[in-house]
Amino acid sequence: MRTIFLFLASLVVFGAFGGCDGGELKTSFYEGSCPLAEEMVRNITWKHVASNSALPAKLLRMHFHDCFVRGCDGSVLLNSTSNNTAERDAVPNLSLSGFDFIDDVKAQLETTCPGVVSCADILALSARDSVSFQFNRSMWEVLTGRRDGTVSRASEALANIPTPFSNFTTLKQAFANKSLSVMDLVVLSGAHTIGVGHCNFFSNRLYNFTGKGDADPSLNSTYAAFLKTKCQSLSDNTTTVEMDPKSSLSFDTNYYTNLKLNQGLFQSDAALLTNQDTSNIVDELRDSADFFTQFAQSMKRMGAIGVLTGKAGEIRKKCSGCDASILLDSSCDNHAEKDQDLNLSLIVGFDEIDEIKGEVEKECPGIVSGADVLALAARDSVSFKKMKASFLLLLSSLVVFGAIGVCRGGGLKKDFYRDSCPNAEKIERNITWTLTAADPGLAADLLRLHYHDCFVRGCDASLLLDSTPTNQAEKDAGPNLSIEGFDVIDNIKAEIEKVCKGVVSCADIAALAARDAVSFQFNRAIWDVLTGRKDGRVSLASEVIGNLPSPFANFTVLQQSFANKGLDVKDLVNYQNRGLFESDTALLTNKGSSKIVNQLLKLKSKDFLSEFAESVQKMGAIGVLTGNAGEIRNQCRVVNS
Repeated sequence: MRTIFLFLASLVVFGAFGGCDGGELKTSFYEGSCPLAEEMVRNITWKHVASNSALPAKLLRMHFHDCFVRGCDGSVLLNSTSNNTAERDAVPNLSLSGFDFIDDVKAQLETTCPGVVSCADILALSARDSVSFQFNRSMWEVLTGRRDGTVSRASEALANIPTPFSNFTTLKQAFANKSLSVMDLVVLSGAHTIGVGHCNFFSNRLYNFTGKGDADPSLNSTYAAFLKTKCQSLSDNTTTVEMDPKSSLSFDTNYYTNLKLNQGLFQSDAALLTNQDTSNIVDELRDSADFFTQFAQSMKRMGAIGVLTGKAGEIRKKCSGCDASILLDSSCDNHAEKDQDLNLSLIVGFDEIDEIKGEVEKECPGIVSGADVLALAARDSVSFKKMKASFLLLLSSLVVFGAIGVCRGGGLKKDFYRDSCPNAEKIERNITWTLTAADPGLAADLLRLHYHDCFVRGCDASLLLDSTPTNQAEKDAGPNLSIEGFDVIDNIKAEIEKVCKGVVSCADIAALAARDAVSFQFNRAIWDVLTGRKDGRVSLASEVIGNLPSPFANFTVLQQSFANKGLDVKDLVNYQNRGLFESDTALLTNKGSSKIVNQLLKLKSKDFLSEFAESVQKMGAIGVLTGNAGEIRNQCRVVNS
């Protein structure tokens, strides 16, 4: 018990240290360590902007996209690796540019002050200086002292960056999540006064706003007609249009003037007029002096989101690459610590740490750091003669204290409704079995519905929500247009509501119905469904394509898609058990997955069902909302008012 207590204490201590900023940003942070740093950034930036007037919009957008994911830590600058898709390769960031410019600034600073100035600070400074070039003075103060993050995940970009399709409620919450106000939302939206937008981010407003081939009635008809001459189909994802017509290279207040004329390009722009408070702020910001003052304050607040300072993070040598610690191999043009003379005698231990990390990653991908594994293993190995014993202790401690439970969905449990609605699962099963008896194809429909729900925002029933006049929901995204079974879920929900009003979530109904539809032919439950999910309130069509692997996906894409959700290759093979699509045949193109296919072929039916059950249980815990998160919808198709 003492060992378990020490392990818990370690997690708490490490977690507390990990959450600390370690200090504050301040003016002229590099005054002593690299006194010419800020002047160099400004000179390089102004030189580039003089010959490339589109650069300010690019750097400003990159800075925003960096700060909204993991804070302003330069994580958006990191390249993807063979086993991780980084933020810059997430759908919202595919149109970002300016990475080569940041690399250029960093390279020049490294020649003067090697290992001193962070990439996060370079991005914050160059975003400010690029906009300021037009005015020949700094338009806002940038406090410095940020350090660079070492983690960059595409899945987090999708979850944190508000989309151009967002309505006011979604935008307000996204900014509130970053401790930014409604004023900050309207002010920072003013950055759309410069730059361009791609057709695919607003063409639904021209051709298919509610899924019926209609246009957004809030869009100025003359402006809409003009946009149609530029973007001639929903499938155009290459053409760009000025966000601020006739003024897209000048940082000014024309954005707000155009917005009041219903000429905001994106749905997220038009959303600012759907709330009286933000509409009033738009009126105020049409005054240049007010806008510039407010923009400076909002940028300063945004630039402080989740910053790493003090001893947190690192100072990267290359903004697009990694730095190294004692566990890292030499790579990224870097001679790692383990290959330094003093460490060449460390011939044992690395493999053991890799083994522990590998096993923990299977349960909690991206949760437990290599540093924590090393520290815990060093402590625990003192009590045992073999490293393997420490490894077993570490994993057992993780299980005992629910670290694995947390990464797999937290507070789900068996028979969650035993007291609050004891007949809930029985009602659901009876309805599902009755309908499946009449329509055997329902099992495939509900299993696919459950899968498509879990792979976007987690198993939160966001797939069940209908689109609204201001938001295109997941169910109307291309990959989901062939999904069926919504009426079944509605039917079950209605019947349960008669008995236990406002108790059983739509997310749990979808999970249970998928299990019971498949189980009908066996006349018994094929896998356990832990319950206690709450329903999400957000459903965005734009998030579907970035999360659901397509039928055309190759093995690498499939593996990464499943890994992003905490699922492994074995789960992938178990779930892809079809053979019809290119994504199915892709399983035979990799030795590891092909081996699993062959193993499953040799299994008896009951053994395959056991493997399948384990994988579906894992999937059913992806990103679940429990406790005080989310809500219990009254109707599965709409959020509660």
